[in-house]
Amino acid sequence: AKEMGAKNVMVVPNGVDLGKFKIKNEKLKISEKKQIILITTGRLVKKNAIGDIIKALQFLPDNIIFRSIGSGQDEESLINLVGELGLVKRVLFLPYINHTGMVEILKDSDIFIRPSLSEGLGSSFLEAMAMGLPIIGTKVGGIPDFLEDNQTGLFCEVNNPEDIANKVMTLVGNQELYQKISLNNRKVIEEKYDWDIIAGRFQTIF
Repeated sequence: AKEMGAKNVMVVPNGVDLGKFKIKNEKLKISEKKQIILITTGRLVKKNAIGDIIKALQFLPDNIIFRSIGSGQDEESLINLVGELGLVKRVLFLPYINHTGMVEILKDSDIFIRPSLSEGLGSSFLEAMAMGLPIIGTKVGGIPDFLEDNQTGLFCEVNNPEDIANKVMTLVGNQELYQKISLNNRKVIEEKYDWDIIAGRFQTIF
């Protein structure tokens, strides 16, 4: 917008309804869990690089599984990829789920991943952060607006399943880092992305 001559540009992001995102206090430490769940939400399309998450499972222990919520044009090819890699027991594709159901699944998950090839704001990231989930994402589009390396999540390289796996193991193997990021993420959403705050910013501008 600035390059096209716009002046007084202000960025106001989307927000999160914090009332719908309640963190379970009894959640086990990730180091104590027998099964660790990676989660992503969004369309099954090329830009979201779901295939790279699936490929990353080859470099991860068998107790780490992956769930994807959403549908899209790449669904068939992704299901075929899972079969080719022998990962049928470790990958679950869930169709569109209403918001309440999605929140419940996020509650039972451990790490949110979307190694995007391109991205706008990424509301799915913000919702995962509201649940206190550490996030793994790429340094593209609007993701760096909220992903600060080692503070709110970890950056992974684009189109690099092995690097995704390395970032997962960094979080799994470092409970202190995992807990710090989890607490930071909820705080960031409360301070910057709560809809009441966003509405207030719009009111100030207009």
